[in-house]
Amino acid sequence: MFCSWRKSPSAPCSCACRLHGSVTELLNHLCCLGQGTLVIRQQGLSLAKSTLFGLWVSSRESGWHTLRDHISGLEVDTRRPQNIYLLTGHGDRRPLIAIGEPGKPVHLSIRLDGHLWESRSIRNLIDHFQGTPLDCVESRRLGAGAWLDEWERPACPAAPCNRLADTRFLLERCTELEVGVATASHKGTVRFRPSFIDASGSVLRIADRPLRHVVHADAGDPGFLLQSTGPSRLRISHTLGEAA
Repeated sequence: MFCSWRKSPSAPCSCACRLHGSVTELLNHLCCLGQGTLVIRQQGLSLAKSTLFGLWVSSRESGWHTLRDHISGLEVDTRRPQNIYLLTGHGDRRPLIAIGEPGKPVHLSIRLDGHLWESRSIRNLIDHFQGTPLDCVESRRLGAGAWLDEWERPACPAAPCNRLADTRFLLERCTELEVGVATASHKGTVRFRPSFIDASGSVLRIADRPLRHVVHADAGDPGFLLQSTGPSRLRISHTLGEAA
């Protein structure tokens, strides 16, 4: 595949790179980069959240090896080996930080909404973390720019009409929805009041009114779990996540 952003055919790709250095240092650098769109996905359940980031601290609840950002609600397990990538979308050239285990598709990405690929802050980020060019083919394989409902496994059969209808009925009367997404290395939890609920097949699309939170959940997936946490309060999670 030829990268259309290369300065010459023999030059390396200029649309993606791998960053080197400490994941902890990179995470703490996020607070300097402003608003971003956090995306976490596991099979059958994905969430996107528009958020700022703060300083990361060890999580007493999850263990001292886990770093937690109380502003974004993201947790990262620092025991597991993880690669850091900086990619860019073809549409608007907004930078995308992606973090994942070596050799596996990424399930965590952060779109830096306030920056362009050519901006000084992104150039400084690449220089500081000794970015090395990444081939276009490899960057596409990572899957960081996939749609929220593009999961690795084949789509599950459609949920029974009554199950999907019952789930939607409960969501439409929900005043606070909690969604927890967990992978082997990352965990994110959000809470919001659903205002938009739609379905395509067995996949539910749920969002709040300002669209700061967007969730895609496959109600037909065997691991889909909807629980009541109080009057008019619900929680969506997935029982077959990768978290160990």
